[in-house]
Amino acid sequence: MKPMTTLAFGTCLLLVSAATAWAQASDVKLEALEKRFEQMELRHQEELRILREQIQSLKQATDLRHGTADSTAEATSLPVSSQPATTTKSSTGSALINALNPAVTVFGNFTGRLDSDGVVNEEGDAIDDRFNLREIELDFRAAIDAWADGVLMVALESESPGEYEIGIEEGYATLKRLPGLEAAPLGLRLTAGRFRPEFGRMNQVHTHDLPQTTRPRSLVTFLGEEGFVENGILAEAYIPTPGDNNSLAASMAVLNGGSIAVGEDNDGENLAFNGHLEWFWDLAPGHDLELGSSIWSGKSDAAGDLDSRLYGADFTYKWKPYRQGEWRSFLLSGELYVADLDEVGGGSSTPMGYYLWTQYQINGNNYVGVRYDFAEQLDDEDAETDSYAAFWSYYTTEFLRLRIGYEYSESDVEELDELGTAWLELNFVFGSHPVEPYWVNR
Repeated sequence: MKPMTTLAFGTCLLLVSAATAWAQASDVKLEALEKRFEQMELRHQEELRILREQIQSLKQATDLRHGTADSTAEATSLPVSSQPATTTKSSTGSALINALNPAVTVFGNFTGRLDSDGVVNEEGDAIDDRFNLREIELDFRAAIDAWADGVLMVALESESPGEYEIGIEEGYATLKRLPGLEAAPLGLRLTAGRFRPEFGRMNQVHTHDLPQTTRPRSLVTFLGEEGFVENGILAEAYIPTPGDNNSLAASMAVLNGGSIAVGEDNDGENLAFNGHLEWFWDLAPGHDLELGSSIWSGKSDAAGDLDSRLYGADFTYKWKPYRQGEWRSFLLSGELYVADLDEVGGGSSTPMGYYLWTQYQINGNNYVGVRYDFAEQLDDEDAETDSYAAFWSYYTTEFLRLRIGYEYSESDVEELDELGTAWLELNFVFGSHPVEPYWVNR
């Protein structure tokens, strides 16, 4: 485990080095934000125009609410006396309502499956060869005030058709400024609540936004069936880097124990820690590379006697020729997981897993992709599973997504060996305009 120890040490060293780069923080943060804004502007000109109008409307409403009619008149370029009272009241009320109400989006995920063998869930219920409204998610987002933003995601999930569980997928507040400071050092942001920690790249993607119908088996093995979600506090910051074509971001989270596959027997009293480094590099126009490293450290038993560590590395290469072709893109991505688990009676085990996937955008609506996945069982690292998958996705718009795919696995685990599954998937969205995942280019 020496390479993994080196990875952990490197993560801590980079986080400590951030404290010595205070003077450069503002410039680095600005460069990174400008680069991402330029990419967003190319794809979302109309959205930006609408947002600017909403900001202007909110400013007018705020000015009127505080009696600053002159500011409102200047913003609208009309004399105060020329504005009809009914129009002012209506626009002010509308703007105030929009300011007080959160943006609401509803996501629906419907699947159909056809399996070569019987498949049961953890409760022993058969789930093969049937349709299922797998998830409905309600997404609420709003600015709490000038200091913080709030997010709440409520999910109704179903593994067996007709049986649903409701829960908080994520719910948190993010502080954009800190009390007593004019600006956040290193672009520091603090998040408190329930969220998906930054371990790798795919863990933060919700079910309806996955590039394939299912999560990679290696991710499920090490992080959990629905990925890793936990309550805690997260700190994120930018670290200065040389040059203007790259940016480095770091995060550190203190979390309740449990809720992750490598530490699921921890009852939550023993805190866990999660660290992540993300390096984004603009290689050339249309070519981007992102590298990441992650570490989770906690306990794997209720008594807190057994240490559990999970190390991860991820990469994503993206090609998007904005000038040569608007509706073309290519992605190559993968993640590696290596665990170091203390065992009862002494000794430790080091199961590992990884996945690779690639996707090509044929035109504005069609995407094709393949995935290979390898995982060793946590309780028996000699038990291995190889999985292969291929998918075709069709986007009518960002609000409606269709997908068909096929998965096949070979495994030392009997119920997974030679299991083939054909998938049909429909994702539908209504409400406020959703943010498209990073692998979609429309």
